Amino acid sequence: MNLTLTSLDWIIFSIVITGSLSFGLIMAYRKKASHNSSNFFLGGRRLKWPIVGASMFATNIGAEHLVGLSGDSYRYGLSAGSVELTTAITLGVACAILYPYYIKNKIFTIPEFLEIRYDRRARTFFSGLMLVISVMTKLAFTLFAGALVLNSILGWNIMTTIVIIGIAVATFTIIGGFTAVAYTDTIQVFVILIGASTMLFFGLDKVGGWHGLMEKVPEMMKISKPVDDPVYPFWGILATAFYAGIFYWGIDQVNVQRALSAKDLPNARWGAMLATTLKLLPIFIFALPGVIAFALFPHELQGEGTKQTFVLLLNKLLPTGVRGLLLASLAAALINSLIAVLNSVSTLVVRDFVLEFKPNITEKKQVTLGRYVIVCVTLLGLGAAYLVWKNDEGLYKYLQTISAYLVVPVFPAIFFGIVSKKVTMKGAIASVVVGVLLATIFVIDQLIGADAGKQIFPILHHKMTLNFGFRGLWAEMIITAVLFVVSAFTEKTAPEKLEKTTINYSKGIAPFEGITDWRLIWCILALITLSLYVWLS
Repeated sequence: MNLTLTSLDWIIFSIVITGSLSFGLIMAYRKKASHNSSNFFLGGRRLKWPIVGASMFATNIGAEHLVGLSGDSYRYGLSAGSVELTTAITLGVACAILYPYYIKNKIFTIPEFLEIRYDRRARTFFSGLMLVISVMTKLAFTLFAGALVLNSILGWNIMTTIVIIGIAVATFTIIGGFTAVAYTDTIQVFVILIGASTMLFFGLDKVGGWHGLMEKVPEMMKISKPVDDPVYPFWGILATAFYAGIFYWGIDQVNVQRALSAKDLPNARWGAMLATTLKLLPIFIFALPGVIAFALFPHELQGEGTKQTFVLLLNKLLPTGVRGLLLASLAAALINSLIAVLNSVSTLVVRDFVLEFKPNITEKKQVTLGRYVIVCVTLLGLGAAYLVWKNDEGLYKYLQTISAYLVVPVFPAIFFGIVSKKVTMKGAIASVVVGVLLATIFVIDQLIGADAGKQIFPILHHKMTLNFGFRGLWAEMIITAVLFVVSAFTEKTAPEKLEKTTINYSKGIAPFEGITDWRLIWCILALITLSLYVWLS
């Protein structure tokens, strides 16, 4: 099923995408993005909260996210978007616990913080892990998934599309650095929100509004699925917020780099609250259109064919011109995800590896090396995407499975390394080793299939262990127990390290600062989120 586009659609698409990218490059020139490493990698650490928050949200929304959520909602109902409402938990924890220590130590990368808390080995290991995740999964996934989406919509050749997109976003990132990335994100957030909201309003009008949806497909309008639901169990999805979600928003370099670029801690926190506010929208503007499509065209798509939901909506609901705007939204989501990964990977390589061997390298040289890294990483990403393409998506699913479990082993050592002074380096190592063993078992179980998995790992096939959310939660409990038990019997961390990297509970809670206090906004957003959960359950 291909999308039907007119000349007007292509004109609107070209104006929107060219305009947003040009704005980013103009801002990069005005802000002297190439002047030094701080400017190139972190926008000079001077971004204010609206830019920080918009960039956080834009980085989170990829083309597969936008298209996939409508397809899953057509198949499973509004529960497919329930994870979008967990951001009040995840960014709330990041703002309260993680961001203060990152910004206090003026770090460029999260691995850099781990060296301060533990030692150089921790920094090297985690930076290497993040590079593997970023290149082999995030970059390859985003390129391949974006090309798949454009292939299904426009019929473009997958590999040709991958190469063109890769070269284009690499060139943009090399020229503009993080400043161009952040300001482009800000413009493209509006493009994504306007485009997706337009499709939602057209759909609601066609289906008879919210009341019409409730009459036609009431069973699809609930987000609370039972614990034994194999795909979207409500409590399983909620459980992921407390480890995978906090890792994603508070530890993953690609996302945290937005907070590190903030002018100061208040701007980082307010930016995160803006991102939390925006994350209340995807369940309505991305997931709800899928339910609308099911209500209007219930037998049009089946099984894997539900991936075409986005195209179905564009072709059957939207007039000429508006389709071009939606295509621009899709392209914006794809571009945002890719430029975020490229900029973050270049930061990791230069700051965590190059400077280790050449600590006296000049600022200009760091920027130049960062650009070379973007070229190399793009080529690696294109190669990884090619392998995925040649393996008929089998490798794609394999890498997705591995990446989903990679965060499990490392989260407790990082999070509790800030929360507790009792955590030691040897405790962290032991917990990561145990976590890797558990993650390996999970990956093997998933790859060998359900029937073989039940025979070999029967404990993983109960209703409270079958879904990823529950498995990860139990694993994190075991890993955390190992972390603290081993830490209790090993050499303690030096006090000077703990002073800079862990919470000092003797200081108590910071006094309330009135209407400008980020915690007030967080409480309001938490209440709104809770209300949405109750309303949609």
